[in-house]
Amino acid sequence: MRRFALVALVLASLLLASCGPAIMPAAAPQTESGETFVIALPRIVLTFDEQGNPGVEGVALEEIARSLGFALDLSQYRIHEFYPQWMEAANIQHIELRQTGDGIALLVNGALMPSLSFQDGSLQRIADVAPLLGQNGPAIGQLIAKFAPLVQRLGLSVVLKFPQQEGAAEIPYGPDDIKLAQLQPAAVDPSAVAKFEVKYDEQGVPSILGISARDLQSLGLNANVALAPSVLAQLQANNVQHVQLSSRSNGMYMWVNGSPLPAIAWDNSALQNALQVYEQMNPGVPKAYLDLIRTFVPMLAQTDVSVMVHFPVAAGAEPIPATMQ
Repeated sequence: MRRFALVALVLASLLLASCGPAIMPAAAPQTESGETFVIALPRIVLTFDEQGNPGVEGVALEEIARSLGFALDLSQYRIHEFYPQWMEAANIQHIELRQTGDGIALLVNGALMPSLSFQDGSLQRIADVAPLLGQNGPAIGQLIAKFAPLVQRLGLSVVLKFPQQEGAAEIPYGPDDIKLAQLQPAAVDPSAVAKFEVKYDEQGVPSILGISARDLQSLGLNANVALAPSVLAQLQANNVQHVQLSSRSNGMYMWVNGSPLPAIAWDNSALQNALQVYEQMNPGVPKAYLDLIRTFVPMLAQTDVSVMVHFPVAAGAEPIPATMQ
């Protein structure tokens, strides 16, 4: 037990000696109930060698344990050697997940990628749709609702560091104060706009502007897009009356019954960073396919596309007003 405690102490020392200052969350320290809660930790660097063996700040934990006279088996935490070798070949030196309080920023080689954002209370709203996850959904929803205020006041950054390619210059981590793309409408005129609503009837058959899938099938068109009765029953049991999905110049959004869920935030720079990483990691992609991706990705920052899907209201349920965001 003492040896284990010593390993834990060494590990904690390595973590606290990590690079950079504490990652401060964006949320205020005070909760809605007036209590103060904030935890901010420095960047934690987990390393993997070419065989996929894990370590902390480049120090193999098994070696620490061995030097203290006992065995430590971390085989279950090893990753397949394919992945660190793939990252090395692509010169992907590190991947960082940074919990900032208003989202989880994804950085690859220090560059910000499209990232998860949960501003405006959207993290707590996951609890509203958690029942759709199955029989454990309600319990998961309650857990999320209870811990969401704590998560938003936690500053944490975890880096997965891979072997450095021979001859490649070391790539620094991203700035400590990096921010997610803001979730407000961008001040640009979109080059393409599409907004429409889909309504499902009691049999799970969809229609747009009164034209149903049955009408299309009568014309000989394949439109087998009806919802299974079990899916429809589950939606009604959880009072999911309408869902909206929107792709805009600064992110992908989703609302359930008018309540926002966590979004994928981006800007043109983050999209270009993601495209560059994709090209690095997939050098064998055919040029025609790559050219198509290069054309499509910038379009995401220039479009405004929204679709709202309406489901039949369960018997006895109060209709929830639906307004496209």
